Amino acid sequence: MAFKVITVRLSEETVEDLEDLSDKLRRERSDVMREAIQIGIEEMKLRLALELYRGGKASFGRTAELAGLSQRALFLELKQRGIPYRYGEERFTEEAERLVG
Repeated sequence: MAFKVITVRLSEETVEDLEDLSDKLRRERSDVMREAIQIGIEEMKLRLALELYRGGKASFGRTAELAGLSQRALFLELKQRGIPYRYGEERFTEEAERLVG
């Protein structure tokens, strides 16, 4: 994997937290920073996808795709975060018809 150098300004408190975490994990600070940024990006993608889902702007499947999760993982995420699963009227009708007929 190729790396690109960027510059980021961080508060002293954040740098201290980063150094403390690096010491506790016994890992290089740059490795910890990369992992923390990746975790943060994944969380932000998930939050954005969930917001679109909550607002009715993304289907369940599209939300899973945007969040980079399987549908099962997304369902568990919704449950954990107290977000109701939207069961569309069209899907309900299809499944009800399948059960009846």
